[in-house]
Amino acid sequence: FSSVGSFACICSDTSVSAFQTTTSGLASLGTPSSYYSERKLIATKEQSRDNKTRLFVTNYSHEEEQEYQINEGEETYFEHQYGWDNYDDTPWFPLTDSVLEEFINSRQMMTEEEQSTNGEEATTSTEAPTSTEILLDSLKPKPIDTVTSQDIEEQFLRMVSNEVEYKQLVGQSPYALTDIKFSVLLQRFLDTIEDSSQKSNGKFKGQSKLQGKDQPRDERKTVVVLGTGWASHAFIKLASTYDLRIVVVSPVNHFVFTPMLASAAVGTVEYRSVTEAIRVTNPYIDNFVEGRAIGVDVEGKKLQVHLTSLGTATGSFKGVASDAPCRLEPEILQSFVEFSEDGSMVQRDQSQGASDVIELSYDYLLCAVGTASRSTIVKGAKQHCFNLKTSQDSKRLRTAIGEALEYASRPDVQEFYYTSEEVQQMATQERKRRVKIAVVGGGPTGVELSGELKDFFAQVCGYPDGAYQHLRDDISVVLIHGGSDLLPAMDKDLRTRALDALHAQGVEVRLNTRLKEVGRDFITIGEKGSDIQETIPVGLTVWAAGNAPVPFVKELLSKLPPSAAGSAGRINVDQWLRCPTYSESSFGSVLVLGDVACYETQEKYDKTPQQLPQTAQVAGQQGAFAARMLNRDYDMQATPPKLPELSESEAFSVLRVWLAARGLEEAPGFDFLSLGLLAYVGQEEALNQVAIGNVPIFNYSGKVAFVLWRTVYLAKQASSRNQALLTFDWVRTKSFGRDITRL
Repeated sequence: FSSVGSFACICSDTSVSAFQTTTSGLASLGTPSSYYSERKLIATKEQSRDNKTRLFVTNYSHEEEQEYQINEGEETYFEHQYGWDNYDDTPWFPLTDSVLEEFINSRQMMTEEEQSTNGEEATTSTEAPTSTEILLDSLKPKPIDTVTSQDIEEQFLRMVSNEVEYKQLVGQSPYALTDIKFSVLLQRFLDTIEDSSQKSNGKFKGQSKLQGKDQPRDERKTVVVLGTGWASHAFIKLASTYDLRIVVVSPVNHFVFTPMLASAAVGTVEYRSVTEAIRVTNPYIDNFVEGRAIGVDVEGKKLQVHLTSLGTATGSFKGVASDAPCRLEPEILQSFVEFSEDGSMVQRDQSQGASDVIELSYDYLLCAVGTASRSTIVKGAKQHCFNLKTSQDSKRLRTAIGEALEYASRPDVQEFYYTSEEVQQMATQERKRRVKIAVVGGGPTGVELSGELKDFFAQVCGYPDGAYQHLRDDISVVLIHGGSDLLPAMDKDLRTRALDALHAQGVEVRLNTRLKEVGRDFITIGEKGSDIQETIPVGLTVWAAGNAPVPFVKELLSKLPPSAAGSAGRINVDQWLRCPTYSESSFGSVLVLGDVACYETQEKYDKTPQQLPQTAQVAGQQGAFAARMLNRDYDMQATPPKLPELSESEAFSVLRVWLAARGLEEAPGFDFLSLGLLAYVGQEEALNQVAIGNVPIFNYSGKVAFVLWRTVYLAKQASSRNQALLTFDWVRTKSFGRDITRL
């Protein structure tokens, strides 16, 4: 733009935001930021029919407009004091409350002599300033010695030389509706059509509906899937068991809808309503092995698995001896394995004879083992914090909350059992400590758990029919977050709304605060940048702050080249989710998905490589992407992966013709399509940040957002069974309250 004045003309429809953001941009160039507060006053100069000038001041905060008639001397005074001059194209400019107040006061105090003097000084000016210089001068309170008005103008114009840079300057998303990747949306729609037919291949005893065959292929490739999380579940659901021999390895035999774990921890829903057995997800997978991967031979394509002990009340499950005749694969290895409590250490003793370690061969290894809680970074957190990553974590936390309520109801902390006033005060403090819950982490898990806890306590401690109404003045929740804003992935207005919503419910939110130590009945915290520490007595502490890689990821990285090591212990992958290996023969045999994968992308308006977030959305889309690649039988060693040469009869199969018509002889790279973010904040209020890719559609909060939150979560459930159970749980909770029994 040639000048700020012409720039304002172009943006005349958004004049208020234009000047608001202009001032923030100038502040970033060195002007005192405290002066450039948000502009909500716009002054318009108009020439009336009686040749008198009037000043119309519009307050956009309250949608009010005030009219001031400008006298002859006042007009000249106003021109020189506030830069109002020569605005033929843009007869308006920003005001602050202080500037307007000064103007109103000045016209009351100025005498006619002062007005005429100012008029004479104005007329003797020999060099009239340009409109751009006047605007810049009006926006800064005092001249700056080191930065001239012309320097600011030149820097500003360079920064806003196009619309994208202007939006980035003012902190807005540069993406518009025209930036929606409609080609990606079209491909996803076509993929959905393909998925609906391909995922049926194997759901009926290995039949192929597309090729009309009743039995699985003779030469199926073996795919070993590690984990039962979002990526694994999406892969298993879409993979064709007609084309692939699928073996799933995981310490747990089910998938859990993790966003609902906070609700399950307080009994809003039952944890079985948000889980699905992995054998039910695809009944025709070749096998599910309940165990934990402990070793891998990448070049030999072999995986070592430590089987989970299946102990029962009678102890009848002893396994099969290693020398039993007619033993089938997988072969039992001659080793003894022990894990430390957190699974971080593996000890093997070859002299111990047969044990519960087996070896599996594979053609493709899908590593989707997820992450573990990173509680080891804080002293005592691993020993004393509850986690919220699995259904068992949710079940343990629910039991602990119930025990805390009973613990605070015991006679030893009731004042009327004591006569001494001092002892009564001690009993009151101890009772309050027992039902004080600390939540560490201000991300979605921590915020949603805080909201669910307040909902739970409002019901069970409410007057007059709450089961624990005698504790209604004692219960408290404190949320500790190391950042300056809750939910940092969301937009600023939603972050502010989350904080306001939690404050309104009585949650004590500590921002910019680090957790220093966790004890059995206390936590120690400290504010960032300060050496002062504070100890808070608590009854329960829940860790929802950070994640760390599981032990197997370290084992796998040790068998890969150094280039495979990504940030935060993750594994680097290419756009087809393949990790680097030492040889060409093993390349493409190991795919890394979900939270373990370190996948970098470059955005349209930001060429700096950025890693995809560790979210369920990313993991689910990567699992579906991997299933499509293997269903289509791409050659995963080639770059890019290509469809193999087929016989004449197979080359004209329905799937092959479909892929040729779409131009997918070569596999496209993974392209993440974000659909936004959701978060529950309590009291039937939620936050919605809806987007298509990087293009924001709308933000919403409150009751309407809560309806959308529940609708989306209901639609995303693993099966219709889960949808029915979840709906029933919501209706039951609304009608009869949450169940407080501990079984």
